[in-house]
Amino acid sequence: MNPGWGAYAIVFVVSATVSAIVVPLVRKLAWNIGAVVKPDVRHVHEAPTPTLGGAGLLAGFAAGMGVAALLGGFDDVFETASEPLGILVAASLIWAVGFYDDVRDISAPAKIAGIVLAGSVLSFAGVGLFILRIPWLDVLVLSSDWSALLTVVWVLVLTNAINLIDGLDGLAGGIVAIGSFAFF
Repeated sequence: MNPGWGAYAIVFVVSATVSAIVVPLVRKLAWNIGAVVKPDVRHVHEAPTPTLGGAGLLAGFAAGMGVAALLGGFDDVFETASEPLGILVAASLIWAVGFYDDVRDISAPAKIAGIVLAGSVLSFAGVGLFILRIPWLDVLVLSSDWSALLTVVWVLVLTNAINLIDGLDGLAGGIVAIGSFAFF
């Protein structure tokens, strides 16, 4: 059953509202605990900038998932609990790695290990790349072993791509918003 535009609008409004409420609270917390990035070669903003904004985005995402589960129009998505739960757990793992990195710098191998764990959770939950479309060539249906591997690699590549462009305050959020609208 197609949930219709109204259901999508409700999920969007709830997610955006929760994020808009939680992000300023997290911003204040970041200032209070000293989770602030000073301008440098990689971080080109002009003034010290608080981090930890991912907590607000995760809260908005979780709220949107909760509302979608309650609306009833998204029954196909929530037919089994493994996929939505896997997505929430993987998102939470990636947030936890980012949170820890915002509070205390962690090594690149530790970040990669956390992201690989999150991608693995997705794969074990049944969320993954099963069809690989190669523009102008062909469509490949992946076996389960290739699907698991490429799912983890995909999560690792996209997460690091977003992380690498996060040197300017708000840039990563804007890029993710544009990508989200494209997927929508």
